Amino acid sequence: MHFVRIILTQLDGNRRFLVYNSLMKSITTWDYSLDSETRRLLHTAHLIAIGFYRVNQFLVLPYSYKAHDASIVTFPDLPYLTIHNFWKEVQHITVGQFPLHIKESLLQSTKTLVENAHIQKPQSDTIQKIWQRAEPAILDGIYSLVPNKKGTIQKIIIHPTSFGSTCSFNIITHNINYIELYLQEGLGVATITEALISSLTREDVFEKLGGLWQESELLADWLVTQSSLAQIVKHYDNTNTFSPTIKGIRNKEQPQLTLDSEQFYKKLGIPTGTPPFSLTSDTPTLYAHPIQNLTDTETRILNLFIQKALVLSKRSSYACKHVCYFYCYHMLFRHPQFLIYCSNFNR
Repeated sequence: MHFVRIILTQLDGNRRFLVYNSLMKSITTWDYSLDSETRRLLHTAHLIAIGFYRVNQFLVLPYSYKAHDASIVTFPDLPYLTIHNFWKEVQHITVGQFPLHIKESLLQSTKTLVENAHIQKPQSDTIQKIWQRAEPAILDGIYSLVPNKKGTIQKIIIHPTSFGSTCSFNIITHNINYIELYLQEGLGVATITEALISSLTREDVFEKLGGLWQESELLADWLVTQSSLAQIVKHYDNTNTFSPTIKGIRNKEQPQLTLDSEQFYKKLGIPTGTPPFSLTSDTPTLYAHPIQNLTDTETRILNLFIQKALVLSKRSSYACKHVCYFYCYHMLFRHPQFLIYCSNFNR
């Protein structure tokens, strides 16, 4: 006998039944370990160190700060400077896909810090049970929006975590058919769904549409909250913890939290005044690495933005300076050499 679960929902203005076999095998596995949490920390540290969070207006705060806000990245306050050149080392981590490829000495040293900190294991029993019920409906809803992707996701690996951004994930490509993601404690089906959509569509947004990171995020935010998929998400997620990424980083003026974040950067040992971009003999550099394969026009424009940002840095014009850095990053994001790299800036 086949047991079925019938969900009545509203899709594109027409009532229809979504029928799922309750015995359908889940493609999701959940994994938490000291190793996964250490890798999560190093991934977050990498994005802090290269300036991605700062340029895109995320606030980095101690992980004791509990708020399900897409604009806030929480991070453990550990003695990172006891690891030789920690902040320089994490800049060089390759963030192509999960699991990250990390130098073994850095991984083990950081793992010792995490272990000694006795970071509490995130609670995920509830969301695991909810996601087990929701998974077939969510995947069906996603594939109904992008039918050419149907069946693309062969495996989902979810690592519950106590810190970082709300969710980070790898990108589905022509030769990658799994999604591995980190889910912050307390978040639900909507956040997982947003990650799946972002992963599934980001390569197309970048390579076929010439889009940027923020445009990819905005697409996913809209699909989760405004499309036919939103009704399915609401059926399983009534926690009100989902925070659309772009709305979160653009709409909030939080002067005290901004100040707290700047102080936290200093405490972590990251000089807040260190510019990510600079010029060496008229050659643009990103963290002292020459930026190559640009056209003459691209080089001139990039140099102008860098020069303007450096001038504004001396004047302590925080907002204008970061607008310049924002455009520097996004110039690179449009360059073919950087498309794959920037596609993995996954918060």
